[in-house]
Amino acid sequence: MTTLIIRRFLLMIPLLIGMSMVIFLLAKLQPGDAFTGQMDPKVDAKYYEEQREKLGLNDPIPVQYMKWGQNVLQGELGDSIRYKRPVMDLVKERMPNTILLGVVSIVITYLVAFPLGILSGRKPYSKLDYSIQFLNYLMLAIPSFVAGVFAIYIFAFQLGWFPFSGSVAIGLEEGSLSYYISKLYHAILPGTVLGLLSTASYVQFLRNDIIENSRKDYIRTARAKGLSESKIYNKHILRNSVIPIVTFFGADVLSVFGGAVITETIFSYPGIGKLLIDAISGKDYPLMMALLLFFSFLGLLANLISDITYSIVDPRIKSN
Repeated sequence: MTTLIIRRFLLMIPLLIGMSMVIFLLAKLQPGDAFTGQMDPKVDAKYYEEQREKLGLNDPIPVQYMKWGQNVLQGELGDSIRYKRPVMDLVKERMPNTILLGVVSIVITYLVAFPLGILSGRKPYSKLDYSIQFLNYLMLAIPSFVAGVFAIYIFAFQLGWFPFSGSVAIGLEEGSLSYYISKLYHAILPGTVLGLLSTASYVQFLRNDIIENSRKDYIRTARAKGLSESKIYNKHILRNSVIPIVTFFGADVLSVFGGAVITETIFSYPGIGKLLIDAISGKDYPLMMALLLFFSFLGLLANLISDITYSIVDPRIKSN
C-alpha cells in the first residue's frame, strides 16, 4: 500500500508539470486580457499599459510561465485581477460551499442509487426493473443545465420550497446554528440536482453486476446447499457487487467539482465552480490558472483514492 501511494505521488509530479504547461498556454491563447473591453475612455491608456507591465503580461510567454511556476511552488498563486484579492483567499472563501454541495450530492446519489440498483438487480426484466431503467435513461438524457432550470422553476418559483440562488440567507450571524441550517437549506436543491443526475450510472452498474454475480458457479453452489435467497443476495452477491461501486468514490469527488461548474452557475451558488466560470469570462488569468491547476490535481488525487479504496475493499488486489 505504501509503495503504491509513493509511486503514484511520484508519477503525479511530471503529470502536473505537463498539465500546468497546457493550462498556461490555453490561458494565454485567449484573445485579449483582463483589461480588454473594460477600458474607460476617460482613463489614460498609459495607465492600463503600466498595469500590464506591472503584472508581467508583456513579458514573453516562457518567462511568464517560469515566474508563475516558481510562485506556485512557493504557494503563492498571485492576486485576482478582477477581485483585487489574493487567489488563495478567494479559494478558501468559496471552497466550503462547494464541499457542502458535494457532500449533499454524494449522499443523495448513494441513498437513491443503492436501493434502486439492488431492486433492479434482484428482479431483472420485471415491470419494476423496466420502470427503473426508464428513469435511468431519462436521467442520462437530461443535461444538468436543463434539470437545474426546471428545478428552479418548479421548486423555487412555483412551490417556493427552496431558494433559487445564494448560499445563505441575508442577516444571519456567521457561526450561529441558524446560519449553518441556512447553508444546508441553500445547498439542498442544487445538491439534489447534481446528485440525482449521477445516480443513473451507479444504478445501471450495480444492477448489471448483481445479475452477473447471481449466475456464477459459487452462487449455484450456495443455492444447492439450501441457503435462503436473502442470505445469498446479502452475504454473497451484494457484497461482491458493492466492491466496484465503492471504488467510484474517488471519481465522485472529481465529478462533483466538475458538475458544480454548471450547477453553481445556474443556481448562482458561490462556490469554486462559479468562481471558475467568472474567472474565464473575465479573463482573470491568475485565478483561472490556479483553479484549473487545482481541478487537474484533484483529478489525479481522485484516481489515487480509487486505487487505494479498491485495494482496501478487495483482498485479491492486496495479494497481487
